[in-house]
Amino acid sequence: MGKKVIYISLLSFIPLLLTGQEGCTDPLANNFSPTAITNDGSCTYDLTNYTPQEIATLSSPLLNENSGLVYFNESIWTINDGGNAGSVYQLDTLGNLVREIVIINAQNTDWEAISQNNTELFIGDFGNNSGSRQNLCIYSIDKLQIQDTSITEIQAEKRYFNYEDQTQFNWSTNGHNYDCEAFIAQEDSLYLFSKNWLDEHSKVYCLPVSWTDTATAILKDSLFVDGLITDASIDNDSGNILLLGYKNNGGNLYTSFVWMLWDYSGRDYFSGNKRRIEIGSMFNVGQTEGIALINEKKGYISSEQISSVITIDPKLLKFNFDQYLTNNTVSLSEMSSNPVFYMYPNPVAEKLKLEGHGGRYWVYSFSSNTIVDTGLVRENKVDVSRLQPGMYLLRSGGHSKRFIRSKN
Repeated sequence: MGKKVIYISLLSFIPLLLTGQEGCTDPLANNFSPTAITNDGSCTYDLTNYTPQEIATLSSPLLNENSGLVYFNESIWTINDGGNAGSVYQLDTLGNLVREIVIINAQNTDWEAISQNNTELFIGDFGNNSGSRQNLCIYSIDKLQIQDTSITEIQAEKRYFNYEDQTQFNWSTNGHNYDCEAFIAQEDSLYLFSKNWLDEHSKVYCLPVSWTDTATAILKDSLFVDGLITDASIDNDSGNILLLGYKNNGGNLYTSFVWMLWDYSGRDYFSGNKRRIEIGSMFNVGQTEGIALINEKKGYISSEQISSVITIDPKLLKFNFDQYLTNNTVSLSEMSSNPVFYMYPNPVAEKLKLEGHGGRYWVYSFSSNTIVDTGLVRENKVDVSRLQPGMYLLRSGGHSKRFIRSKN
């Protein structure tokens, strides 16, 4: 009699457990919830340290003050910051300078970032240490032209903008929240990530990719990044975004970091997973100013020369963040594009029948949030006979279902 009561009680909870919930959907997070279907951006992670691999010292003096990176056409492209030539530099993947391309109708007031979409290369002339600039602008260049190896000069389109929330222009140097050194480009929009000297947040602003007169950058959101953001990169296939930055830990001793942003909703970049990765001190990586993804997890970092009490040469480094990304994470895009599967019998003793989806599956222990089995769905079935009796979650095709493994 007692066994039947327990069994019926478990069954009475199934409708509740099958209801979708919000929570942390990353199995690598501290607070992963196997009952969560929708990622609410609440994932937390342990302190993470990673050492990027140094590829080369950037030996050309033309690259001493490089600022910003992009990768395309099997090459790395960069610029120098304010006071230097108005040029774009092409490097090979070993850090050798291949070509300098002069933008003949541009002036380098304070170039700080370079970005791209499929057709255009964008240069952000929006460095603003004083907070007083009212001539912020972005240059755009035809990518097809710049890939012509015979080209050494090119013209650009220049477009001015201002910030929606800036009304004061009388600030102390490095004492305000209207500096910027990072942006990303998508096909129809540009997104700028601010370098907030006062509160160490980063605000994200939106601009169209093209406009006339002076555009207003619309404030979308803000994130406490605990440092100063110096570059950004996006992999448009996966949507993964990296924000590069550094933090003054006192006495002008800087350490560098990367924020990973992924599994967010739409273009609300701060709404999904946010993981900070410490990548080393200025003595190891220099003053980090550029980052470029070449796919969803791999890419390059560059640093400019430090010349103060000591001299630290500019560097090119590479990274692979594969260990921080898991295919077990359910993304919002997967959930919207894949059909819900159906699963029975439930409770089950030996084999679950799946309809509506094949491919890979993962089984999680409902009590410990750990993966206890994974494999491929074969003949629309998943063998669960090796599991101990209890409650589990099966995830496949971007969707999750709970089931009870009953006694044989």
